[in-house]
Amino acid sequence: MAGATLTFDYQDALNTLLRTQAALADPAPLLADMGEKLLEFHQQRFRAQESPDGTPWQSLSARYQKRKRRNQDKVLTLDGHLRNTLRWQINANELLFGTDRIYGAVHQFGATIEIAARSQQAYYRQKKNGEIDNRFVRRSKSNFAQWHTIPAHQVTIPARPWLGVSAEQGARLVELARNYLQRSLKP
Repeated sequence: MAGATLTFDYQDALNTLLRTQAALADPAPLLADMGEKLLEFHQQRFRAQESPDGTPWQSLSARYQKRKRRNQDKVLTLDGHLRNTLRWQINANELLFGTDRIYGAVHQFGATIEIAARSQQAYYRQKKNGEIDNRFVRRSKSNFAQWHTIPAHQVTIPARPWLGVSAEQGARLVELARNYLQRSLKP
């Protein structure tokens, strides 16, 4: 009688499953790689001045841009604190990514800030002829001070989404996970 016999050694399959289980039991190395990749994505976002979907951030108002002393051509960058406070943290089996700065959420979602009325002393320089210059000076350089009442007003900060990943970046993170699992499957 003719026939064929197939012998299956399940030990190789079992070993592969056990390695996969071990890799998934401690995802910290994968999450650390993803955290570093997210930092890279967001540093690039600040250089490109665009949201995760590729939309350019709304430009600064002309008034603010005029009084901004540094980085006048950059949105969301005065001294670089927001960009430089991005951090990732592994908490159990999850990756946390973001900033601890409250204004990070303001820039992400936008906000209207209510500023209460107040009185404030302004310092000026009085010329020798008695004329008062209309520019503010530091108290130490002043020889004339005057109180002003500033009415209540609102400041509206538009939403400039900066936190998140694009579809392409999401695919790169999935590829990172796929490569991690493939490396863990090798004997």
